Amino acid sequence: MGGYVARVRNDELPGSGTEFDLLVDSVATRWREVDPLLPAPTRPRKSTYPLLTVSDEAGRPVATGTMRYSWYQPGEIGRTWGMPDQHWLTPIVGGPDPGRALDSLLSSWREQLQQLPTGTGSESAAQLTWPARDVLGVPALQAHGLQPYSVLAARERRRGVPPSLPPRDVTIRLADSQDLPQIVSLLMEEHRYEEFFGGVFIQPETPEQTRRVAARALSRSPSWVWLAERRGRPVGLVWVSPPDRARWAAPLVRAAPAAHIGYGVVAEEERGRGIGTALISEAHQALDAHNVQVTVLNYAMMNPLSGPFWNRMGYRPVWTTWEVRPALALR
Repeated sequence: MGGYVARVRNDELPGSGTEFDLLVDSVATRWREVDPLLPAPTRPRKSTYPLLTVSDEAGRPVATGTMRYSWYQPGEIGRTWGMPDQHWLTPIVGGPDPGRALDSLLSSWREQLQQLPTGTGSESAAQLTWPARDVLGVPALQAHGLQPYSVLAARERRRGVPPSLPPRDVTIRLADSQDLPQIVSLLMEEHRYEEFFGGVFIQPETPEQTRRVAARALSRSPSWVWLAERRGRPVGLVWVSPPDRARWAAPLVRAAPAAHIGYGVVAEEERGRGIGTALISEAHQALDAHNVQVTVLNYAMMNPLSGPFWNRMGYRPVWTTWEVRPALALR
């Protein structure tokens, strides 16, 4: 560790306020330099979970990591969206050598995971998010066995994409409650495709859970769900959460207000014909008209279609989720 000291705190925040403020300030400075869309880092809050800290030779904190654990029981919707046992670390890493500080923090995290009595079996994952453009942390993440899994990408309003019309025999309209069966069918097709990349695990209850969530969205006016139809047959959709329905996304980016795109789906036999581009163009026009400054979305790193498509639509990576399965495969 070259003089760096890792510590586990269960009942206090690290260091004095001044020392920890220096850490947060160093992180804020680097984040502003690497990506102006990153939000300002914040001090970790008191929690029932352990707080990991790393200090330099002089005792000054150079990194902290807040641990968090989620376990989804059979039947819960979270079982569809990842491993049942999820161990998360929220790192704040600064100082003159962020890569070395992160390396020490991850070693400390591994030690804590080894001491847990449950939740680190074959259906577990160790996960964290890291700024996509902050490459100083990449060697440490890879050295500890973590792999980039998913991306949170963003499109700023000023990054305009020219409007696009759908194919001649395709119409696009806002969906409503009467479209629920068709919406669920398209969403389940998307779920089956995403299963290939290890981020979706379809459960027996997934269709019904999808139906309930979609019904709630379609009951609102407007629904912010656009449906593409070819001669009356549904062939694609885009599902947007405007800022008042996407408050959880606001802390992820500096710009505001922020919206979220939950789904962009085109039926397999219709891909490559401009339907997806036209759907996103329709959504962007509505978002811009409502003065939404940034729109975010998630896609799997291994998905060969998502990354290129969303980049063409004006989106670029802001955060990367790194993970290792099972959790104790963390090195």
